[in-house]
Amino acid sequence: MLKRLLAKASPILGTPVDWLGLCLLCRQPCDTDPLLCHWCRTSLRQQEHRCRLCATPLEEMWPLCGRCQRRPPPWDRLQVIGDYLPPYPWLIPRLKYGGDLLLAPLLARLLADHLTLEDPPEAIIPVPLHWWRQWRRGFNQAEQLGLCLSRLTGIPLDLRVIRRIRATPQQTQLSASQRRRNLKGAFHIAPHHYQHVALLDDVVTTGATAGQLTRLLHESGIARVEVWALCRTLPHVK
Repeated sequence: MLKRLLAKASPILGTPVDWLGLCLLCRQPCDTDPLLCHWCRTSLRQQEHRCRLCATPLEEMWPLCGRCQRRPPPWDRLQVIGDYLPPYPWLIPRLKYGGDLLLAPLLARLLADHLTLEDPPEAIIPVPLHWWRQWRRGFNQAEQLGLCLSRLTGIPLDLRVIRRIRATPQQTQLSASQRRRNLKGAFHIAPHHYQHVALLDDVVTTGATAGQLTRLLHESGIARVEVWALCRTLPHVK
């Protein structure tokens, strides 16, 4: 598996031989992890205590920030590596738009290091792409992360429950309200037996996609929806 991923990495990362046994970030020898040295894996861990619902860093050990107490999002928990700070503005676009699939197991490992799994979900459900966009890109980055995360956590990956049935403009340049309108009628939920799932995406910005899918999953009978993502980008998701 690692050799296949290395073979697909872009030339900017060098050849597979260049990287075997070396940390992807600092090129120092790895010990127990084939992609990250112990120093990088430790230094990339964000230790802040965070709000359970929006992952905003909190100074005190309260479970929720003031805004989430007043107006909570629809999901039951948001778990992320941390804020969208270096090196993630380089790593995530290289996976998402550059096709560097080698980064999927690396980022999944970092996310797994940050997850609290005392009550694990029954399934990991990646946010789907419309079939046309996935065909043009060649893969769904959330699905690639989910495959790796499933192996790391032992939680099954389900690619069947959510299907994107309407192609929508990219969300990148849209406001929060425009994103919500853009997603209306874009997804279909298949029959299932779940009561607790984790919805997986690469980055949570406004929370529009995660919120829309959480509401649909609740309507389909799921009692608890966690949102897992690599990073959050705004001071407070809505």
